[in-house]
Amino acid sequence: MPQISRKPISKDIENKIYESFYRAIGLLKEAEARLFIDDLLTKTERVMLPKRLAIAILLLKGWNYESIKEVLCVTQTTIASVSRTLEFSTGLRKAIENLNESEAWRGWWEEVEGLLYRLSSPGKVFLDEEIIKRKQAQRTKTLV
Repeated sequence: MPQISRKPISKDIENKIYESFYRAIGLLKEAEARLFIDDLLTKTERVMLPKRLAIAILLLKGWNYESIKEVLCVTQTTIASVSRTLEFSTGLRKAIENLNESEAWRGWWEEVEGLLYRLSSPGKVFLDEEIIKRKQAQRTKTLV
């Protein structure tokens, strides 16, 4: 688990550090952001953050905890934590909303969701394409 120093820094310096961090992220193109994240985060953090985003997306699409737990290999505690974040979230919801506005991203996520349905099927057998389409149609059309 990451740790921070017990010695506090001044609020002015802290605010400037955060401002620089967020501005740096906002100015990066996707490939540059990938390099930035790879340089800055540990391997565990690089797995954890995208999984949390995926959990949020699946929760907003109406997936239940058990299915999310099974396909993403996360704990129920992690899912509950992300769910609580979504209740009061503005940033996470806005990021997902922005992703949802991209037609290419929506199409990609529909493919991923189809794979997730297959993986979550009883006995891990491939489901018929029509069953998957019906399940996807039952979910909400948008993420938010």
